[in-house]
Amino acid sequence: MNWERIIVLIGKEWLELRRSRGLLLSMLLPPLLLPIFSLGLIFAMGLVSDPDTADIPAAAIDPALADLGLEALAQVIFGRQFATLFLLLPMVIPNVLASYSIVGEKNRRTLEPLLAAPISVGELLLGKVLAAIIPGIALTWLCALLFAVGMVVVVVDPVVPALVLHQGWIVMLLLASPLLALISVSLTVMISSRVNDPRSAQQIAGVLVVPVMLLFFGQILGLFVLNSLVALTFSAGLLLLAAILLWLATRLFQRETILTRWR
Repeated sequence: MNWERIIVLIGKEWLELRRSRGLLLSMLLPPLLLPIFSLGLIFAMGLVSDPDTADIPAAAIDPALADLGLEALAQVIFGRQFATLFLLLPMVIPNVLASYSIVGEKNRRTLEPLLAAPISVGELLLGKVLAAIIPGIALTWLCALLFAVGMVVVVVDPVVPALVLHQGWIVMLLLASPLLALISVSLTVMISSRVNDPRSAQQIAGVLVVPVMLLFFGQILGLFVLNSLVALTFSAGLLLLAAILLWLATRLFQRETILTRWR
């Protein structure tokens, strides 16, 4: 494995991304709007005193929320829900980049000449995977940092940020988000070997939002509290799934397959 060639390929991918302003803006703007939108709604929750908030299942199963006022309780409950949505970013962003990178090579007829360069198929696959994953994870962590800093400003009770940005969420952000990005790109590679439209690859890979939405609705319905144990268990399942999908993607991303089917 020649890392110099991989780094050169990553640089080539990012250079093409910078040249595609439409793709770059579509990748940057929606994620950066997420913390702004979330903080605005959390701030609004602190202005409303609704007695029904205490009856939400998510408030009943977590004893740490028992002594909070109604406004702070609403901010914690909805803050946790918005915090979960940040786990969508490491799937969506790399999925967009990988689909345009791989399917775009097919449409431009540039993948075959790239294979003629002194680079192995494994290095080519790794370079494209890393070129998609690294920006996705970096942007996810940046948006999460903006969300965490903003929480300190908009809350009505100083204990709210610690209850929203708890250990379980941090574990998910640090462990699960890279795994979700890897799963997204691996699935995109597999799908891209059968389609010629980047949007098709993105839409089919959209099934990956299901696990995150299960976390989202599971919390609000009071089925569980996202603590460190739940986060580690979820991450372990993602690790197994990522390993399987990466193995399958490697099997499909072969020189012979590219030359005979990727047309």
